[in-house]
Amino acid sequence: MKGSHIFAQSLDSLGLAPLFGNPGTTEIPMLRSVKNYVLALHDSIALGLADGRAQITGLPAACNLHTMPGIGNSMAFLHTAQANRSPVIVTSGQQDYRHIFQDPLLSGDLTGTVSGLVKYRYEIKGVDDIERAMRRAYRIAMTPPFGLVFLSFPDNILDLDGQNGGVSQPPVNNSLCDDEAVFEIMDVFNEASSPAIVFGYEIDLFHAMEEARTFAEKTGCPAFAEPLASRSPFPSDSAQYAGDLPPAATLINVMLQPYDLILIVGGDLTLYPYTPSPLLSGKKVMSVGLDLSGKNGDYYQMNPRNFLQKAVSRVKRRASYVRRPDYSMQSRIANARKRMEPLFPLTMIKSAFSDHVIVDESVSASQTLRAAVGYRPMSYFTSRTGQLGWALPAAAGMATATMKVLCVLGDGSFMYTPQTLWTIKHYNLPVKVIILNNGGYMILRSYSSSYYQELKDTDFFKPEIDVAKMVGSFGIECQVADSALSNMTWLREGNTPKVLVVNVSREIPKLFI
Repeated sequence: MKGSHIFAQSLDSLGLAPLFGNPGTTEIPMLRSVKNYVLALHDSIALGLADGRAQITGLPAACNLHTMPGIGNSMAFLHTAQANRSPVIVTSGQQDYRHIFQDPLLSGDLTGTVSGLVKYRYEIKGVDDIERAMRRAYRIAMTPPFGLVFLSFPDNILDLDGQNGGVSQPPVNNSLCDDEAVFEIMDVFNEASSPAIVFGYEIDLFHAMEEARTFAEKTGCPAFAEPLASRSPFPSDSAQYAGDLPPAATLINVMLQPYDLILIVGGDLTLYPYTPSPLLSGKKVMSVGLDLSGKNGDYYQMNPRNFLQKAVSRVKRRASYVRRPDYSMQSRIANARKRMEPLFPLTMIKSAFSDHVIVDESVSASQTLRAAVGYRPMSYFTSRTGQLGWALPAAAGMATATMKVLCVLGDGSFMYTPQTLWTIKHYNLPVKVIILNNGGYMILRSYSSSYYQELKDTDFFKPEIDVAKMVGSFGIECQVADSALSNMTWLREGNTPKVLVVNVSREIPKLFI
């Protein structure tokens, strides 16, 4: 059996279909027997599709990049998939090794190029490597923290005959939990005079939302969301929900100032703008999770769901925190409608798309979107890196596995990967898209307004784009709204892709300290 056929059968046996990609000449040999292939019009989009599918399914997805140029095109998406902890198996064609000494066109050090962004990398040495390398890649991708793996396939290997042993999915066990460590953590927690809890992305990843709610409500303590959570960290309808922590050390210190112990479960404290205050100085910090990147306090590696299930029977009530209702919200929404601020259309999303997965790259409006729609299980996803162009491909990838996906992004973000619309249209992926059109890069104008006033109105922060015409050129239904009331109903209807462009205020929001 040819190596190309073994590769295709390995994809099927491991449940890795469809294969997302943008092929070149070095990939044609490995695609001869692949039946389920989803084409993207740029390599980076293929990786974004795989990232989205992996996150929504919780299982590895496969992506095929075009050797060195395709890897180069996809570096930002590799970086984001790594930060998202997405179990993506990335494959690529390598030049024929029978003339590799000559440094032929498209050859290069593929495994070296991706070395800092993947958990495992390997270049196939013989046809009998294919099955076992694919199985190993699957296992490593699904070993916490989940992440990228990379396999390089020299063209000549794929033409060789080998044995197909029928590779099977390797067992995956992420149930790690240490009873003694649980007891130790709970002893410290129960002795603290004023503890607080911070929940992170692993709560949603390991389906621990209800365990987090039960634990927090039993303690009576405030439950914060980690800064810039990439997915729902805690049910926001709980009375214990104390809001999102901001990504700045000074502001985190202010919000957590009343508490002597900070218990971080399934997350981390991501920072963005530099502030001079040392983070949580003088406080006891304990972190629990399977993601070893945790940088704060004493770290205990355990599955957060299993930890919470065991900890809840030992924890004592430590406070009587209850979130105060926001009585000003209705007046703020009414005012936002008059001024067409993003708060108005984003608030409408909660009722119109309450059963949809929301993929967020609204950037300058993300904080507002999070507050408007709230957190619930498997319902909110965003990039952990601040990359632009990720959300539309990720939403399309999710739509290969679920029927109800809403992507919310800005006009500036949309311009990074508009080619994704071709894939969405061609495969009739049921993605609904809201593009908030504020006339440019509002996040940069806001940042400049706080720190570099002379740049806030500069021309290169305000590109003018006819978004609706661009969407229409891909054959996708599109409407433009200055008020989103009736258009939201239109957008939701049916299982075909649609785009709603909402013209919002161009007033610069205050997003930075």
